[in-house]
Amino acid sequence: MNFPFPFHLAGFGIGVAGCLLSGIAWVVGKRVKQSKKHLEAVFDHVDPMVVADGNLRILRVNRAFSDLVGRSYSEIVGKGLPEVAPLLSSAHSLFQACLVERRPLGPMEIVWDGNPVQTLEVHVFPLQTTKDTAEEAVMRLRDVTDLSSARKQLIDRNEALGRLTDALQGELEMAREIQQGLLPRELPQLEGLSFNVRYLPSRPVGGDLYDVVELDETHLGLFVADVSGHGLPAAFEAALVRMSFLNHASPTASPASVFEGMNRDLRRSLALGHYVTAFYGVLDLETLEFCYCRASHPRPVVFHQDGTRKSLASKGLFLGIVENGAYREETETLRVGDRICLFTDGYYEAAGADGRRLGYEGFLGRLAASIGSDPVPVLVDLEEEYPGLVDDDREDDKTFLCIDIESSCPGRPAIFHRFPRASLFPIHPFDSSQSAWDLVEKMMEEMIQMGWNPRDARRAQLAASELCVNALVHGLGERQDGTARCTWMVRANELLFAVQDEGPGFDHENLPDPRDPLRLVLDHGRGVFLVRRIASELWYDFRGTTATFLLRPTVPTDHALQLLVRN
Repeated sequence: MNFPFPFHLAGFGIGVAGCLLSGIAWVVGKRVKQSKKHLEAVFDHVDPMVVADGNLRILRVNRAFSDLVGRSYSEIVGKGLPEVAPLLSSAHSLFQACLVERRPLGPMEIVWDGNPVQTLEVHVFPLQTTKDTAEEAVMRLRDVTDLSSARKQLIDRNEALGRLTDALQGELEMAREIQQGLLPRELPQLEGLSFNVRYLPSRPVGGDLYDVVELDETHLGLFVADVSGHGLPAAFEAALVRMSFLNHASPTASPASVFEGMNRDLRRSLALGHYVTAFYGVLDLETLEFCYCRASHPRPVVFHQDGTRKSLASKGLFLGIVENGAYREETETLRVGDRICLFTDGYYEAAGADGRRLGYEGFLGRLAASIGSDPVPVLVDLEEEYPGLVDDDREDDKTFLCIDIESSCPGRPAIFHRFPRASLFPIHPFDSSQSAWDLVEKMMEEMIQMGWNPRDARRAQLAASELCVNALVHGLGERQDGTARCTWMVRANELLFAVQDEGPGFDHENLPDPRDPLRLVLDHGRGVFLVRRIASELWYDFRGTTATFLLRPTVPTDHALQLLVRN
């Protein structure tokens, strides 16, 4: 039988095909073996890994794990993980939790007490899983010794930095309190003058400062300065500036001479390249003449009641730079209704949201809108509208001081006429005998707390109440619009009590003698006589509208003597 394709050729074809398949299988097998060896090599050279089952029986490890525990494959595979690596005991619970929860768990850090000692980070990943649990999991150990050490150093340094920050914050707070002490704690209480101040350092402490000094009974000094720089260095130099100012300011020293003396001091004291701008003026309370001098400081301005204004632009160079600052004085006569505004450049140099700055003229325009009212709300609006930075990408300090002239002859409240010059105490208004009695009772309590004996305290109570009644009955009489007020100063060795009314006054030197037989039947007229008998001294001032008495204790108590010695 003839076939189109001979048998022997068919057999030959099948043989060739078989050879080809065998060759392909050999090549594939070789490639698989090579890949397997390659994967095993990779697996052996990565982090230590171990595969275990739910009983913690080791099924597979890589060479890195074998090297870690110091055992061969035969000593590891089939053994329990706790037996092979007891140092991993803290991670065994993590391994079992991973098998139950069927999700990766970790990291956990353990210390491997080998040679060298290592810090290992443990991660566990589930492998084969059933419905409820994983049958196998792989634990990977990563050497994080350097990372852990770096982390610990970072934590330690952060803690040290935190302690240093706390210490610096404490020192800054102390510096802030010290600087607050450089500023006036309270402004003078002068009738006919009204003060407004706003002080905003850009940091806890700043280089701006201001002061209002009562040079004598009739002269008031106004001072504002701005030290170059920011923060603590500027604050320390501001302290030097204030000390120098107080050393040179006096009733007889002109503003120019004060700056000349300060310039000499600061050229010796300030750091090289640092300087101070300043303005100092002296207001005569009797004539309202304002003599002033400027050391390259932003020009203060006087706003007049009619809407006009004048900048105070006398000549003079920075303090602390050159030997001769060429300071020149000028004088401006003020009027009732005028407002004097002193400020530093922080208020008009700051930028708004659009990057533009308000500028000096823009600032004066905004201030002019507040004439006749409190300027502080205008300043607050400006601070919100122009919060931007100034030179060197830093905020600048902001200081504002203004004085309103409300009287043609301003001065210290007349009620303090007989009190020590530096002493100012609360002034209490009263409009009835009961309210006056309550105030006298308060004064008496202060005397007892200060250590006065009850007998002297009652004597003071009697004298004070008599003066208060006189102010109400004889001073104000039937007037409905009048007011009376009192104040006092209690010390361990003396009491000063003053009463003032808005009545017409009286001739206290020609009062009738209440001991006159014709006046014995009267039910009044004995108050002044009684107070003169009680008090150590009694004064009537300002046409009799202000009465002040001084009382000293008859026998000081031990407590009062201790306070006297302590003070």
